Amino acid sequence: MGQLKLHTKRDPDNPLTVQSNELINARYDMTALQKKILLMLISKIQPEDIDFKPYRIRAKDFLEAADLKSTQIYGKLKSATEGLLSKVFHIKKQTGLLQITILSSAEYFEGRGLMELCFDPKLKPYLLQLKQQFTIMPLKQVLSLRSVYAIRIYEMLSQFKHTGIFITKVDDLKYKLNLEGKYKSYNLFKRNVILQAQKELVHTDMAFTFEEIKAGRKIDKIKFRLVPNEDKPLNKDEQEILDKLKTELKLTEGQGRKIVLNVPTREIHRTIFAIKETARSGNIQTNIAAYAYGVFMAKYDLFSRG
Repeated sequence: MGQLKLHTKRDPDNPLTVQSNELINARYDMTALQKKILLMLISKIQPEDIDFKPYRIRAKDFLEAADLKSTQIYGKLKSATEGLLSKVFHIKKQTGLLQITILSSAEYFEGRGLMELCFDPKLKPYLLQLKQQFTIMPLKQVLSLRSVYAIRIYEMLSQFKHTGIFITKVDDLKYKLNLEGKYKSYNLFKRNVILQAQKELVHTDMAFTFEEIKAGRKIDKIKFRLVPNEDKPLNKDEQEILDKLKTELKLTEGQGRKIVLNVPTREIHRTIFAIKETARSGNIQTNIAAYAYGVFMAKYDLFSRG
């Protein structure tokens, strides 16, 4: 669960998705592309919004944020949003089951690479003016993922980032992922969903290990455990950026790892350049390490991340 200043504009360079935990745990089916469109749409909502607006997404912005190639992307986005119009959230409530369509309309502006999407009004309690039982996620972390199941598991794990442990029954997880009856073999489910998600999340802030808990001879539950930053492996590019942060900005190993594992590479390079420009102009009153770390922490909201 996150904390948010409800009347503070969010940084457009560091978009966040904020959604009710009930929505995160809802049952629904969609492709990875549809899920990414949905999350980008959610990131357009501002904390002060008391009603939904028509939210616009530019194909160019989506391509850049999701690091996708431009091959027929507008047609693919159009097809994906058309599919979203028929998607339904199944939300379990104490009184029963609530079914809500996700979008009420989608409009495409030909020749402009622009689409305008509207949420179904019944989603207001799950996306607007949230004060408790909600989760905040950095959009850029999830847009880099390939599998829709990796994205969904990232969302679920984000609810437990403060405790670092998430325990779920296998049947409950299959229900939420709309996989009931699809993987009769647990090993197939493990390979195609759990292990695939683990592989994709290894370089995100939701890297995890897991333990299988049996009831008799059957795998009944899965215990996910988030990997602390200091234990996460870095790839070659991430190690090079960490070394750059340490040598040029004098950050410690721990500070640098926190930035590398939570901030997109392009943003790190941009921020390093801006900090060095500020230093060259003589406008840094403290030492550069303290200033630089403060900039990264504030700009990318790293205070609540491990």
